[in-house]
Amino acid sequence: MGKGLSPDQILRRVREAAEPVAASFGLAIWGIELVSGGRPTCRIYVDAAVDALVAGAEDSNGEDGVLEGVSIDQCADISRLVGLALEVDEVFADAWVLEVSSPGFERVFFEPEQLKPYIGRDVDVALLDPHPEVAGRRKFKGPLKAVDGKVFTVEVLLSQAEGEKPAPTDVAIRWDMVKKARLIHIFPDTSKPGAGKNAKKPSGKGGGK
Repeated sequence: MGKGLSPDQILRRVREAAEPVAASFGLAIWGIELVSGGRPTCRIYVDAAVDALVAGAEDSNGEDGVLEGVSIDQCADISRLVGLALEVDEVFADAWVLEVSSPGFERVFFEPEQLKPYIGRDVDVALLDPHPEVAGRRKFKGPLKAVDGKVFTVEVLLSQAEGEKPAPTDVAIRWDMVKKARLIHIFPDTSKPGAGKNAKKPSGKGGGK
């Protein structure tokens, strides 16, 4: 994808170019993805800084800790400025596509610190290998209970023995075990009058496969 550069080196160069541009708009880099296959694509997600998201959650200035979203105009301006910088540095060897957007409602998490504002919300986690304490299981879905450094805890439904009814169980997951982790957004049921004001909240009971 790049001129003799590894994916990690490309990610680092893209971040070095994108961080000061995002900061000039009062934003931070949420995450960066490189997508191969066909025309190489670099996706940059921008959002409020994590400390601002935490403050929003604590001060209740934003819904569920999420501050006002990133505008389309901001994404377009950031894409143009970052694209020019990457072309000057010749980071990519071939024709490529740059996409800049907000992480969205069902955001993917790129580092454990990003999880903190979403404690109490439902998350969907896929692991690289089966969890060492839950035989044969790679996928976990349920409320995020806690974040401690590079370890976070998800409540899921587990059977302690064959034939037993599944019960809510806290499962600790190290970040280096994670293949992908994303937020599950609960959309309001607009089919009933007033439903938008009383959006369904997570039940507190975890699930998963």
